[in-house]
Amino acid sequence: MSSRKKIILIFFGVFLFRLFFGLCESDWTNYDEIQSYLTGLKFYTTETWPYFGPDAGGAESTFHSQVPGALEGLVIGLPLYVLPIPEAPFILLNLLSAAGVLLLAWYIQKRIPQMSFPWLCLWIAIAPWSLHYGTQISNMSYLFFSGILFFIGFLESLPFFTMNLIPASWANFLMGFTFFWIMQFHLSYFYLFPLAVFSLMVQLKNQRHPRALGFFIFGSLLPLAFVIPTFIQYGLGVINSHSGFYVPFNWTNVKLIVVLLARLLSLVCFEVPVFIGVHFVTRIAFLTDHPLILVQGAFLWIAGLIQPFVLLFYWFKKDHFVPRWTETKWLMLVVFLIVYGSFWFTIKAPLSHIYYVLFPLLMIYSCYCWAFFISNSRFRILAKVFLVFGFLFQVGYAVIMAPQDSIYPQRGVVLKAIQEKNYHLLGERTQGDLY
Repeated sequence: MSSRKKIILIFFGVFLFRLFFGLCESDWTNYDEIQSYLTGLKFYTTETWPYFGPDAGGAESTFHSQVPGALEGLVIGLPLYVLPIPEAPFILLNLLSAAGVLLLAWYIQKRIPQMSFPWLCLWIAIAPWSLHYGTQISNMSYLFFSGILFFIGFLESLPFFTMNLIPASWANFLMGFTFFWIMQFHLSYFYLFPLAVFSLMVQLKNQRHPRALGFFIFGSLLPLAFVIPTFIQYGLGVINSHSGFYVPFNWTNVKLIVVLLARLLSLVCFEVPVFIGVHFVTRIAFLTDHPLILVQGAFLWIAGLIQPFVLLFYWFKKDHFVPRWTETKWLMLVVFLIVYGSFWFTIKAPLSHIYYVLFPLLMIYSCYCWAFFISNSRFRILAKVFLVFGFLFQVGYAVIMAPQDSIYPQRGVVLKAIQEKNYHLLGERTQGDLY
């Protein structure tokens, strides 16, 4: 079989698996998910321009606003014009999601040739934070593919990171495009701003690519075109949608440095507990109540607890047989400090999903760490068991949760809303929303 056919088969396998999971595990009792779907459904049923996207607020805040820009409404609503069925937005999302899995696996394999491309595809595809936050209709899901493009562009734009896999012009184009794409889905674009500025400054200083800024601006034009109508209609004041999160100083978050580090590293580990229960008792009960995934769940739970410690320990390793290890681990430290420092001045608690946009960079770093074990035959056997258990667990989890979380208990209502062009049949947008 040719390599092209293998890639196509892997792509469709990843796509079908992640589409299946997204449809089974789309928790429409979740506020963010139902509101995201309603944003696109409203655009489709009313044919009005979606000036605003996700709500900007939270349990900690006393204010409510929306993120300006039309992209969320468009990427969810436009698929309904092509295929007017409730699953249409899931299909587009998971085509992007599957493409992101293969793209990230390809990039990591180019940086670490000793790693298997299919192994990387399967690991990225089943990793809990990748799967739960990259396959369901919520604003967070659209950060997965765009975040991968941003970090490939960022790393390839810098002389001390690049593998010369794409031209510098394309690298800067990708950074500009994805930065302003992500800005319309989640406030975590803030974490990418210093990285983009640093890249442009280095390129201009070293004269590696004197037109770097121009290509960055060129890349930003398309996503910016979807937010400019909002500024024209409502004024530039709408960019202040997240000011209510600011506080002079938050000593509580300063003290949570260890918690934040653990959560950051766990984004690319098999973190089982957070997805199966609220606390220890309910998590144990979930596994014991479902014996078909008990063994896999227990194994993965233990492995997922060990993995962050391994990632932390190997940061202190000085030498690596894979090039650009030193630069990668120092970049990881810088990113951690940016994230940690950002929580000093916000009322938001340092929850993992807030910095989910960093998943691609964390995955690249984690694979550098796993590469230390690649020559160990026992590790390779353990890795295969881990992947098989991980796949079986995620399939079993989706089947278990489907009766309560899938779209299908409400599919008839959604289909009727689509057919009658009446989004109110599914639900109402948040009171006070401008769209």
